[in-house]
Amino acid sequence: MTAVTNYQKIADLAVAALDWEVDFTPKPGLVDAISNGAHQDMDAALFHRSAASLHDYFVQLGAVAEGRAPNDLLREQIGSLGRTAEKRMFAATNGVNTHKGAIWALGLLVTAYWLQPAANSAQLLAIAGQLARIDDPGNESVTKQTYGQQAQHQYGIGGAQAEAQSNFPHIARLLELPLTTKDDWLRALLTLYATVDDTNVIHRSDLATLRFLQQQAKRIAQASEPVLKNSEFAGLADFTIEKNISPGGSADLFAATKFLKTLPKQDLAERSVLDYGKITFQL
Repeated sequence: MTAVTNYQKIADLAVAALDWEVDFTPKPGLVDAISNGAHQDMDAALFHRSAASLHDYFVQLGAVAEGRAPNDLLREQIGSLGRTAEKRMFAATNGVNTHKGAIWALGLLVTAYWLQPAANSAQLLAIAGQLARIDDPGNESVTKQTYGQQAQHQYGIGGAQAEAQSNFPHIARLLELPLTTKDDWLRALLTLYATVDDTNVIHRSDLATLRFLQQQAKRIAQASEPVLKNSEFAGLADFTIEKNISPGGSADLFAATKFLKTLPKQDLAERSVLDYGKITFQL
């Protein structure tokens, strides 16, 4: 198997995780297979088109990162690839922001995989965090503030950048859960709703609305009955529509968790282009 084919295989898994996330149903406030959630400009077909547009981005990350260590040059290169991927996404969606957060989170994790393919999930999260903490000089050319930067300024809450720079603690928490049944994954999603300071929610409403959403989600996630049999779950979905809120940051982390769960546990058996035992860097 060639190196390019290997890059494509991991890219396939990243795109599949995005496709899985949008098809996972139900997801209060978010686009899923049967509902557009709190969105008037998005549907599942748009998300699938967006995900497909990112495949080359994930392939390119493998080609750039394989066999290297986290450093300033690599950070600059993957940042440039990410900005190009955003342009492709917007071209595929006619300007709708479907996967900007996923480009960031999954981009870091795909890169981390190619830096150390035999690493376990916790190690990959740490490598991704190390990458996220390196300044990207290309960001100086981006003048518009992200929702996370706005929330940081107004409320002292970090967004997607802070999550990554902290080694994705919310993903780490989900990976400790039993993720085998649909109810397991629903509880994982609600755990994200309950614990992530989702700047998408704040942008569409305010901090008080986010806190109420978190409290509701926490109660449902911790209840003993199956999520879909819990009468409060429907109420949570109604609340997201009433307040026009969409926990998009949680959706990105949900997809990233699925990606890590589907990665090969060991290096692909066919790969022989590098001696990965020689890859050493400090986490």
